[in-house]
Amino acid sequence: METERLLRVCGHRKVTVADVADACGFSAANVYRYFSSRRAILDTLASHYLRETERAALGCAIRNSYSARDRLSGFLTGLNTALMIFADCEPRVSALLADATTEQWPCYTRHDARLVRHITKILAAASASGEFKPLRDAEQEARRVKAAACALVEPDVVLSCRDRYDASTREAVSRLIADALLNQSVSPSRAS
Repeated sequence: METERLLRVCGHRKVTVADVADACGFSAANVYRYFSSRRAILDTLASHYLRETERAALGCAIRNSYSARDRLSGFLTGLNTALMIFADCEPRVSALLADATTEQWPCYTRHDARLVRHITKILAAASASGEFKPLRDAEQEARRVKAAACALVEPDVVLSCRDRYDASTREAVSRLIADALLNQSVSPSRAS
């Protein structure tokens, strides 16, 4: 909690281990018993916020459970909305997540793998039901979906592009990506 407060007040680039220790009422040596470095502290904090964005995305996917297309679009839109909220309301948290992404911190690598797993599950279920017809295996398609949605799901890109597109445009992009995966053999009545 104190580290989060420090982040919001000072920003992650200025927070030191001594600041964290003082805020928590510990010595710096005691902090080093739990974290090997300042980066490890920031990685843990960024991991917490990345998990929050994932929970928001999964919540949107579940609420939009009418079809795999809706779940995928909801997942991408939900993730984007959570990242936009950080960008608009918590700019220092957004900057932390952008740096974690750009510099490929361990928390981002784990986050990336979890996102691919979530998208893979959606695509695998869609393939099993016949709604989507992936060109390759579901995990490979999930990586392509994530790459196509980088403006929606990558914290650094979201931060740099946040003022370029309104919410309806970002939501339309997520639907466009989901629609692009629709099985071409689906009858027009089922596709709408």
